[in-house]
Amino acid sequence: MPAPLRPTDPRYIGRYRLLSRLGEGGMGSVFLASAPTGRPVAVKVIRPEYAHEPEFRARFRGEVDRARQVPPFCTAEVLDADPEHVTPYLVVEYVDGPSLSEVVDDRGPLTGGSLHGVAVGVATALAAIHGAGVIHRDLKPRNVLFALGTPKVIDFGIARPLEPTSFHTRAEEMVGTLAYMAPERFDTDADHHLTPAVDVFAWGALVTYAGTGRTPFGGDIPTVTAAHILTQPPRLGDLPPYLAELVLAALEKSPSNRPSAPELLDRLLVSGSSPSAPSLPIELRREAEAAAHYRTGTGWSLEKRGRKRRTAAITAIALATVAAVGAGTVLRNREPTPAEAPPPPSAPAAVAGPSLFDALRGPGFVNTSTDQYGTCTYRNGLRVTAKTADAAMCALTPYVVFPPTQTIAVSATLADARSCAAIVFRAVGEDGNLVNYFRDGYLATICPGEVRLASTIGGAVSPIAAAKRPTAPGKAHRISLATTDRSATVAIDGADVLDGMLTESALVSGRVLLGASTGRVTYTDAELRSGADPAAPAVPPFATGDAQFTAGMWTLYDAGGVAIVEPTEFLSGREYCRRFALADSSPRCSQKYVPATSSLAVSLPLADKPAYLDYRRNPQKCRDSRTRAGTCPVSFREFSTTTDGTSPWPAVVTIKAGKVTSVARLDLA
Repeated sequence: MPAPLRPTDPRYIGRYRLLSRLGEGGMGSVFLASAPTGRPVAVKVIRPEYAHEPEFRARFRGEVDRARQVPPFCTAEVLDADPEHVTPYLVVEYVDGPSLSEVVDDRGPLTGGSLHGVAVGVATALAAIHGAGVIHRDLKPRNVLFALGTPKVIDFGIARPLEPTSFHTRAEEMVGTLAYMAPERFDTDADHHLTPAVDVFAWGALVTYAGTGRTPFGGDIPTVTAAHILTQPPRLGDLPPYLAELVLAALEKSPSNRPSAPELLDRLLVSGSSPSAPSLPIELRREAEAAAHYRTGTGWSLEKRGRKRRTAAITAIALATVAAVGAGTVLRNREPTPAEAPPPPSAPAAVAGPSLFDALRGPGFVNTSTDQYGTCTYRNGLRVTAKTADAAMCALTPYVVFPPTQTIAVSATLADARSCAAIVFRAVGEDGNLVNYFRDGYLATICPGEVRLASTIGGAVSPIAAAKRPTAPGKAHRISLATTDRSATVAIDGADVLDGMLTESALVSGRVLLGASTGRVTYTDAELRSGADPAAPAVPPFATGDAQFTAGMWTLYDAGGVAIVEPTEFLSGREYCRRFALADSSPRCSQKYVPATSSLAVSLPLADKPAYLDYRRNPQKCRDSRTRAGTCPVSFREFSTTTDGTSPWPAVVTIKAGKVTSVARLDLA
């Protein structure tokens, strides 16, 4: 069932207006959205932390290109994608129906025509997916939806867009689909590569679940399930004989002994080969017959190589797998075959991640707030006051996720000897509740006589390191925090004080919070950067000087006297693709204008009487023909009335002495 949007969810992704949440997984969130035409669509938005890696974008770009080639034979059609967006996303047909897991949970195992339809429909989808050169990798009951009674497979191609890198796949993500994983998925031998046979194995496990309500290798714990997959025959229950025969073939331990998806379809569809099989709806049969013969130039060609895997080898892998799962070790997929790997772009755009600058002299990246734990107000800076023994936290950058490697610098003044500053990083949470974000993250605490580093999972604090260090109350101290994948260093006034290891597998990236664990702390001059260099990018000169440039506007709050701007170029789609060496087939190339953002956002105060310039009242008279910027002064109320939901929206910003003196709306229609 769709769930309401969370306070931290965006309202638009590209040109799609988000309506509700459909689900969340290891790689991102899926939203129900409205296309500009009003058509409901499903938008899969990749987690921001993955978008910071150039190799991820390259892989995602290649996966999207191949997913577009998959015909909609029992699959959710791919409608649009933007691998170059701040957070890459994929738009697919919205299938308004329950999943196979929901159907089985509600009504019990399927029988007769319903079961036969699932077997044929999913095999049809796999034939189409494999014919386009794509491997699903995560076929399971939750990824099979029913639209008007016809099964449709979703989440193919980018179900696992990247093979694991330093932090992409965690043990719990692997366990979630363990029951549908083929034996070769556990083999760490780099000489073997995944093939479409892993999806055929998952088809056999999925059909068994659909017809019996149980998976064929299920055990009480994941280690037992893994051992069953690797060493035991499947348990098929009361599957119809014709179907049990095909499922047994699909669940062969050796991938070379499994039928291909088109072969499954041939055996399901050929008249007389399945005398007990119920008839199929005409539309489903038509799609199945088309998919059985579908191929593209990038499709898979599978050879029958005979049995090569010996029982001893399987047993050895099983023992290694059980040991690894028991120890919490990540079991990683192998590298993709050359057919899977997309060609790298000749000049990929480097994506370092966000960098934010805020003097903290008034509401900007941090708003005022009050709760049972304390207050966040502005008085000579961001003043955080803890009311109880629990820390009071202020949500710096509630909408921005930083990668594992980042630097944080901020000036902090402890009010008295009992006051302690608290900086939370890699904070994650299930909703927009600030307390929930604080329950999971890493915490650096700076007290007058000691500095501490800890992790918090579910609110339980686990100390990592501590060091004695005098920090005088009543004086501003420059606190710096630098993190890598696995370590953190805390420095005060330029001198390193504390090092600690970051080992929580659940905390790989996240948000930043500022607060007070006790007493009162005042913060100023916050600089948050992605990457290891504490000086790059530099604080932009316009933060205190004069400038005029095109920008993406994130916030323009007249009454609060603040703007959040990000220097941005608005290029024609063709120029954008030339600059960043994108293939001509990229959807960006056909767009009229594409934002080339700097990933550098700055909170700036407004001048006493800023000018708001618009073109919409009279486009012929009120628009600069060269820059397409508005030229006619209007009230803030009229200026802030939007005609679309684009965020950030384009403008020409003029700054004098670090204050925004005018904002001119750009016409990019």
